[in-house]
Amino acid sequence: MNNPNWHKKNYRRNLVDMHINAWDPEFMSQFDPKAYVDCMVAANVSCCMVYANSHAGYAYWPAPDGNQHPGLKGRDIFGEVVDLCHKNNIEVIAYYTLIYDNWAYNRDPVWRIVQADGTSGMEHEDENQGRYGLACPNSEGYREFTKKQVTDLVTKYEFESIFFDMTFWPSVCYCPNCKGRFEKEIGGVMPRIINWKDDKWNAFQDKREKWLNEFAFYCTNIVKGLKPQVTVNHQYSLITQSWIRGVVEDHTDPCDYVGGDFYAGTTEQGLICKLFNSLSGSFEFHTSRCIGLGDHTTIKTMEHLKLQSCIALAHNGAFLFIDAIDPVGTMNLDFYKKMGIILKEFQEYETYLGGSIIADTAILYDMWSKFDFHDSGKSVMDPTAQKMPHLDAVVSAARCLKEKHIPYTVIGRRNLKNAIAKYKVIIMPDILRLSDEAAEDIRAFVKAGGKVYASGHSGLSRLGDVFGIEYLGETTQRLTYLAPTDKGKKYLADSSAKYPLALNTEQQIVKALPAAEVLATQTLPYTERTDTGCFASIHSNPPGKATGNPALVKNNFGKGRIIWAAGPIESHGQNFQDKAFIACIEDLLDNAKSVEFEAPVSTEAICFAQDDGIIISVLNTQAVLPPVTVHDLHIALDLKGKQCARVLLLPGKKELAFTEAGGKIKFDMPPLELFHMFKVLYK
Repeated sequence: MNNPNWHKKNYRRNLVDMHINAWDPEFMSQFDPKAYVDCMVAANVSCCMVYANSHAGYAYWPAPDGNQHPGLKGRDIFGEVVDLCHKNNIEVIAYYTLIYDNWAYNRDPVWRIVQADGTSGMEHEDENQGRYGLACPNSEGYREFTKKQVTDLVTKYEFESIFFDMTFWPSVCYCPNCKGRFEKEIGGVMPRIINWKDDKWNAFQDKREKWLNEFAFYCTNIVKGLKPQVTVNHQYSLITQSWIRGVVEDHTDPCDYVGGDFYAGTTEQGLICKLFNSLSGSFEFHTSRCIGLGDHTTIKTMEHLKLQSCIALAHNGAFLFIDAIDPVGTMNLDFYKKMGIILKEFQEYETYLGGSIIADTAILYDMWSKFDFHDSGKSVMDPTAQKMPHLDAVVSAARCLKEKHIPYTVIGRRNLKNAIAKYKVIIMPDILRLSDEAAEDIRAFVKAGGKVYASGHSGLSRLGDVFGIEYLGETTQRLTYLAPTDKGKKYLADSSAKYPLALNTEQQIVKALPAAEVLATQTLPYTERTDTGCFASIHSNPPGKATGNPALVKNNFGKGRIIWAAGPIESHGQNFQDKAFIACIEDLLDNAKSVEFEAPVSTEAICFAQDDGIIISVLNTQAVLPPVTVHDLHIALDLKGKQCARVLLLPGKKELAFTEAGGKIKFDMPPLELFHMFKVLYK
């Protein structure tokens, strides 16, 4: 309980959601701490995240403000569960929700988040949003309430860590507390209309992000001031949600490690695990036992849960599965016994984890670019104003790299400082708001010999000389084309001047600098799509106007090389566009990869370099589960001047035959059902 590094070797975790109301006296009346911990033991978890309070606002310990859940009749179930967990050698994370707190919302109207239309939380007519009372992190009264509660919790109990949930903005807040800060720190009236090219709007958004991070640090510092060894983790899943949430990469700083809950597919989970590994090293991936949090009884298949646990494992991450307690306080022991089978197998691999991910390419995810310029002019309350073309491009690029078995990871701005020592190519997918510091890091990376693929808005105002272009403007058409030049035919092999490559987006208009090489030019439709009275073809907008404007440009800068695309080719999601994007990446890699994996597109090999060798995790991520077993898997690894002693199939350590030539080791893998792990041991 005094080890601040506990999370680095603890991988099997659980959380039981307990957001239970109190209008029925039966609610939580049947909760049994022993039965709860018996479930954890049956599931073979090594760490429990235990509820101290919930979104309903009720505490599960005798909290100082008297908001303990009445169904407990004064019982301290938080304390009982923590003690029983420790007696069973299970480490504990205390769960404490922030902002989403119905009790705090009802206690003082001054604490409430107020939307642009003057409504707040539980006044919302939506049947789901109206359940939640929302407290503003800028409210001094709410901050004092939080300090009092967290201080009591940390002082009374011994636990390894605390997870602060919901540290984000549910909406743009116009409460008196936020208005006061805005007037003092920026001046004038808070904007209610989005305008991403307006300095005042951008200053407001910057403040929202900083205010949120300030509140996160406020909560972290309460804990650290009392018990510095207790680790702190704030909800981090909002990094994939829009600008409204205010969560950017700086949200990492008040955390000792990162974690959060996600409900998308396997490509997205792999992307998140790679990003978490880059930003934090140790991390925690959360997902529910049901398809989503809104379902209480439809449990995912065991194959689904096993695959999700294996994806976290393959990235050196902890897997946390989320259950939801029955309103009366009971749990399904049979489910935990089934999870125990999965996590028992999971445990056998834990001793082999560690090292640094092997990635030739790194996708730069810029968390300050989670917006769309086209949403300017909309109200902050418009639900359509949350599009994120940059994130769409990041996800699509990750899918392409995964399917083509190009070793990749995902990084943030803070990972750019030492990028030249780790990555051959950095991918910049339609980054809308690149900072001066990040631009200089990219410049230094290329100058030192790094390669960059950039698309769309990425770096236009700061890196034109690096990319070999001069920015002139943007097409008004949002369906555009790329026509290959003679030099660009190998990149756009399926396209021609007559039948150019289509993009479902506008393109940036540039002039190529003298030393740059133009690989494709822009072609526009005959007419604007919005011109309903004048069109060439009633269903589509065929290419009709060759502009000669550069659309794909190759440039040398320093010791490095860049390919810039006028629009995010990687976002389109179809075969021709995928092939063009991959052709650009393979050119920048000089067709040399650290890991060459011959396997179906549904599989992925994730490699970590360790002092004594390389760990290889192989996943079968077929959409339909259980997956069909795949055969004829072959892998070759560049050992960077080292020699191989043995190749082992883990965890049983069965030796596999291998060949070694030209600095590379090659071996064949056994048939793959869902997951394999191998260890290449150096001499």
